[in-house]
Amino acid sequence: QPMNYFFGPGARAGGGPDGEPDAVDTSAPAAGVVGYRLHVGTVIALADPVAAPADRARLLTEFVDFAEAQAAVPCLFSVSAETADTMRAHGWRALQIAEDTIMDLPDLAFGGKKWQKIRSAMNKAEKNGTSFVSGLLREQPSAILGQVRQISEQWVGDKELPEMGFTLGTVEEALDDDVRIALAVDSGGVVQAALSWLPVYRGGAEGGVRGWTLDVMRKRNGPGANNMIEFLIARSALEFKDEGADFVSLSGAPLARSGDDDEVATLDRGLDLLGQALEPYYGFRSLHQFKAKFNPRIEPVYLCFRDEADLPRIGVAIGRAYLPGATTRQLAALARSGKSETIDA
Repeated sequence: QPMNYFFGPGARAGGGPDGEPDAVDTSAPAAGVVGYRLHVGTVIALADPVAAPADRARLLTEFVDFAEAQAAVPCLFSVSAETADTMRAHGWRALQIAEDTIMDLPDLAFGGKKWQKIRSAMNKAEKNGTSFVSGLLREQPSAILGQVRQISEQWVGDKELPEMGFTLGTVEEALDDDVRIALAVDSGGVVQAALSWLPVYRGGAEGGVRGWTLDVMRKRNGPGANNMIEFLIARSALEFKDEGADFVSLSGAPLARSGDDDEVATLDRGLDLLGQALEPYYGFRSLHQFKAKFNPRIEPVYLCFRDEADLPRIGVAIGRAYLPGATTRQLAALARSGKSETIDA
């Protein structure tokens, strides 16, 4: 499902079924834009607003007014600590729901004991004659593109639920001209693993790409793909460093957190059940642990909401955002798996 967009003061909110925004009133400048999805009467803003720092608080206020004018429940999903602090100042609640894992590139060097596993993965790939291929996916030979699609379809086929969306991309998004890919191709020409990287742009007049965020991450079944993801992340990071990028983000695992605290304990059980039930299918928590191999800097990611009474509906809406194509039977099975795990715990 495409994103909808809310434009700041002087503009109109957009986004019908075709994903195209409504016409913008150009008689007054827009302060920025907020991407959102609408599910079960809940308006879910995704990530921080795109705006100049001085305009962000005003833009968020306008967005909340827009949502409430439609009698919808507003919330902000996967936002930074800065946005969480802004919303707390307006009387909202903010709960940490994930951790973004960031590798700073200027001083990156895979030396020392803490990088031993990553060096081993790189050395193994080199010894086996594995090639690192980067660039645009749409420019790859048809045989390579076909293998990438095959790997992704195999990965989805192993799950009992449809491929997830919302904050998670697919091969189709990886075909975009602004998205970079990284492939591990063995000596026989077989693609063993694939990654895609989304650009993070600099604001202001300087412009350009300041970093890259990991999106699609797929590997082939079988021993030939062992450690290939580590190899690709490491080689990509070194390439981006040479190009002058400041960082790479390994992204936050949705609905996964490291540890619990009193604040998280107040999070509605619906969100926790969703995370527990999806874990056997998508491995968010194990993915979070995998990323720790890269010794990342951690940035908290938050869910912001007006009060706890909104949380049950927000939990359902987020589940529907991630799995818009799931059937009633699949969602029922998901709910049963979450309940059974909770009872066993």
